[in-house]
Amino acid sequence: MAAEQKQDKNPHAGHRARMYQRFLRDGLSGFDEHQALEMLLFFSCPRIDTNELAHRIIATFGSLSAAMDAPVEQLTAVPGVGRTTAVILKFIPQMCAYYLENRKARRQPLNAPDKMAAYLLPKFFGASTERLYLVAMNDDLVPLSCTLLAEGTANRVPLLVSKAVGEASRVGATRVVLAHNHPSGSTIPSADDLRTTEQLSRALVPLEIQLLDHLIFCEDEFLSFRITAYKHYLSKEE
Repeated sequence: MAAEQKQDKNPHAGHRARMYQRFLRDGLSGFDEHQALEMLLFFSCPRIDTNELAHRIIATFGSLSAAMDAPVEQLTAVPGVGRTTAVILKFIPQMCAYYLENRKARRQPLNAPDKMAAYLLPKFFGASTERLYLVAMNDDLVPLSCTLLAEGTANRVPLLVSKAVGEASRVGATRVVLAHNHPSGSTIPSADDLRTTEQLSRALVPLEIQLLDHLIFCEDEFLSFRITAYKHYLSKEE
């Protein structure tokens, strides 16, 4: 009862109630960028007008997504943004990625590049640096593990072949897929990408483990070495 009375004294309670009702009725459809952020800030700023703060954050970083990608130190430098608000802003993209990954069936075979891409895409959600993953699978192409092998800079990530081979051997894999992202470029593979792919493929042969594919992600797009090689083969045949 005391909590209810305290809430009634909040001069913004009526506005917030209308925002809640709108969200429950329509979701975020139709919300402007600052309104979506304003509502998110309700949870960390219960007693202030979050509309003004939302505008300030977006003006500082240029967009809602850019604010969520910003380091905590930069977020807390914005007037009105405390550590709790900064943590919530960093938490949301990670929670979205966790949700997408958790929603997918864990024991479904990844028997096509598009299925593999859908499985891996959440791993790179909101990433500002290159990450390198190894998906280890059995003969039925069911994932046994998905391991972060390395995290690098905005335009490079190293592949330690021995670490990838060791992980594949540890879980008893017979098939593996390599995947990394290009957060600041396109899905076009670099010379290093081609070289490391060949190195890993050769290193796995003595163990009778097949490197099925190497996927490169850039935002919501991906390139499959397997598909690209097949298309190249067909173009030569023509």
